[in-house]
Amino acid sequence: MSHTSVLGHALARDVLGSGPPLVFVHGLSASRRAWDLIAHELAEEFTTYAIDLPGHGESPHLASSTPTTPQDLARALGDFLDSENIDKAHFVGNSMGGWTVLEAAANGRAISVTALCPAGFWRPTQRPTKSLSSTHRAALLTKPIIPAIMRIRPLRTALFRTGMERSSTVPYVIARDAALAQAYAEGFDSCLAGMTGHNFARAADIPHDVPVTIAFGDNDRILPAPRFQVHDYAPDHARWEVLWRCGHAPMWDVPSLTTQLIRETAASARTL
Repeated sequence: MSHTSVLGHALARDVLGSGPPLVFVHGLSASRRAWDLIAHELAEEFTTYAIDLPGHGESPHLASSTPTTPQDLARALGDFLDSENIDKAHFVGNSMGGWTVLEAAANGRAISVTALCPAGFWRPTQRPTKSLSSTHRAALLTKPIIPAIMRIRPLRTALFRTGMERSSTVPYVIARDAALAQAYAEGFDSCLAGMTGHNFARAADIPHDVPVTIAFGDNDRILPAPRFQVHDYAPDHARWEVLWRCGHAPMWDVPSLTTQLIRETAASARTL
């Protein structure tokens, strides 16, 4: 693990492999550990950067009295790229991270974008599901015993059923790290407030030569169709995929298919 200074803050990140830069961006109250099932495979052909967003994982929260929006996170992501001397990168984001990487693409920083179950594809009048807050509260209440709880496989399966379709397959380490990330996410309230009442509205700013893949699980209980999956907010040139027997975390439910989608999206940028 290492840190990179971003506007006086330190973003924790792991760097693997060699090749074109590919940046993983996690969702609300998650951490860079969310990508552990697929990062090593993709590092065979990319230099992968798994980062902790501000207020998540081991990265400090942005000092501000106002909510932290996905646009704020995209700017922090751009500053991170600058600190690494990277002009543009392939982006992979999940949930809030999916919204963030789409904002980064609209800012001109993307080579390609794979957005997995991205937030922000709801009408502005919609509110994120209550399950986000209840899961966060549960993690806070059980923080001291999370490692022990997650060793009980039937309980682990039940607890992850909201976010996964194949929760019985989640490894102990992934489940433990995800629950701990929930419990220690100082930026949860600020980032949730920054998304509430808003939506991704900059599809027209994403260049047509930047391939975009948007993929939702067919049984996403956190951002279910159709209310939270409005196609109108996607770029006109985006590829929209439905992943079968999959929930809100494709990198856990269908890791092989997820890596395939990322590779195909990145490869299409090289052939345009």
